[in-house]
Amino acid sequence: MSGALDQLRQSTHDLERLGPLSDEVRKWLDQAYDTLKEVDVVESAILRLHERSLRDPERKAVASSEIVETIDRARATDNLMQRMGVQRRAV
Repeated sequence: MSGALDQLRQSTHDLERLGPLSDEVRKWLDQAYDTLKEVDVVESAILRLHERSLRDPERKAVASSEIVETIDRARATDNLMQRMGVQRRAV
C-alpha cells in the first residue's frame, strides 16, 4: 500500500488553485478516498469532510492543507503498520 500512498501524495494537485469540481481534481479526490479507505477508514472519512470545504472560498486554503495532512497521516499509519507487522483488516 505504501507505493499507492506515495504515488497519491506525489500526484497531489494544488487544490487551493484548482476548482474542486474539475474532472481531473474529482478523479484524484476519488482515488485518494479509495486509497485511504484501504489503510484507514477514519482518514478516508476525514478526507471527504475536507473535500466539501474546498467549495467554500473562505475555507479552501485550510481544506487543501488538511487533505494533504490527511494523506500524510495515512502514509505514516501504513508505514508503522508495516514495520510492526500488523495486517490490515478487510473493509
